[in-house]
Amino acid sequence: MNIHPIPIESKYIKKGENHITEIITSLKREINKGLNIEDGDFIIVSEKFVATGENNLIDESNVKVGFWAYFCYYWSKYLWGYILGPLLKTRPDRIKNIRKMPKKETLKHKQTVINYVGLRYALKPASEGGVDLTNVPGTYAALLPKDPQKSAEKIYNAIKKELNLDVIVMIIDTDATYKFFKWYITALPYGIEGIISKIGVLGYILGKLAGLLKVGGLCGATPLAIAGNNIYKKYSMEEILYIANMADRSQGEPTKSIHNIMREYNTFEITEEILEKLSHKPIVFVKNIKDIGEK
Repeated sequence: MNIHPIPIESKYIKKGENHITEIITSLKREINKGLNIEDGDFIIVSEKFVATGENNLIDESNVKVGFWAYFCYYWSKYLWGYILGPLLKTRPDRIKNIRKMPKKETLKHKQTVINYVGLRYALKPASEGGVDLTNVPGTYAALLPKDPQKSAEKIYNAIKKELNLDVIVMIIDTDATYKFFKWYITALPYGIEGIISKIGVLGYILGKLAGLLKVGGLCGATPLAIAGNNIYKKYSMEEILYIANMADRSQGEPTKSIHNIMREYNTFEITEEILEKLSHKPIVFVKNIKDIGEK
């Protein structure tokens, strides 16, 4: 499928700051520069951008660690780091990061995942349940939007009202969707219709096995919600996943790994001042390639 995702830069928004206003401002700026956005085109938004605007962040420093957090820490560091990771052909750099995970911070993070998403997600070695530490300040962690579908609809309605455009709004998460035989699965708690979600670490294991057994494998970023112009229904699941993944890849890598930031700034805690210096491209434009006049 011949698509050309165009990432759109925005300012760094702080928790609770109006993300929808920033989306409209960013789109207007690009339209004024000549970007031709038409009815049926895709506006794809990072889930972190939405969660930050919706103030869906948790300060992990306030979390009280319990037994299951310790269990998940040792499970991840040793079982995933030395046995399951290598067996399932996890990337060597990711295995290295798992083996080096800092105990104090990981315990807090695992407990946060258990508290807000559930144990079955905390058993995943990293990127557990979409609870993310990158691109957020200090000891905060970003949860997924509470209702991704409602969030997508709000963005769509604002674009329609402010820009008079009937687009498709898709909210995506970098965490993967996999194909397992004929099914699409994710380890996240959400996915659009047609993606099996809410199965936690099992989704990750099945996805990795699918690749090893050559009965499926990695599809890429996960669409959490989709709203707007119904032309998106003319796209197959494979096409929607391809668009989501291409959009995700176009956003770049600078803040996608907490370990990269730790190395660059020689710190574990990332401040808002650091985040404001980084480039942020949470919005991606993709041109619709289906005939909008088809019946």
